[in-house]
Parts: sequence; C-alpha cells; structure tokens
Amino acid sequence: MRSKLSTLIGCLLLAACATEDIAETGISEQRAISIAKNACKEYPDHYRFVDRSEWNREGKYWIVELADRSGDHGKIYKINRSGKILDTHKINDEYRDGPYRRGYGWWGY
Repeated sequence: MRSKLSTLIGCLLLAACATEDIAETGISEQRAISIAKNACKEYPDHYRFVDRSEWNREGKYWIVELADRSGDHGKIYKINRSGKILDTHKINDEYRDGPYRRGYGWWGY
C-alpha cells in the first residue's frame, strides 16, 4: 500500500513539474504556435514545420519559428503573454548564421 501511495505521489509531482507555468507565460506553448500558424500566410503551403518554440523569460514573450523542410527559410514570430504578435522576421539561409541563430537576437542565449 505504501509503495502504491508513493508511486501516485511521485507521478503527481512529475506531472506538476512537466506542465507549463501559465501564470508566468500567460498562454500555453501550443496556443503560441497556433497563433503563429494562423498569422502566417505561407503556412502550411511553404512553411509547414514548427522548427522551434520557446519562452524567453527575460523578454516575457514566446518565440515561434515556422520553417520549410530544409529549415533554411522560415518566419519567426514574437508573441507576448496575452497572445498578441509583437514582431515577425522572415529568415533565409543568409540570416541563419546571422542575428537569428541561437545565442543572438531574440533567442537571447
């Protein structure tokens, strides 16, 4: 009985840690992706893949990148905690090594 109770408590704690903190982000990651997909005129014809999405804690916004199959072309959306698109950038292979790679620009690390 004790092991079943411990297992149940462990599962509940794991589930609590795995969920997003909506109080901090305002909207879920899936909602931010949905907003970017709805705003992108090239989705799903040209940019049909979500290359990456993450919450930027310092700037308090979601970053969602929609890309083509190669990942060399796409569009990045900056979405605030209320679901409003703050800014967008179209990227291509020239900018992949420039200001929009991880560690620079919006990605912030």
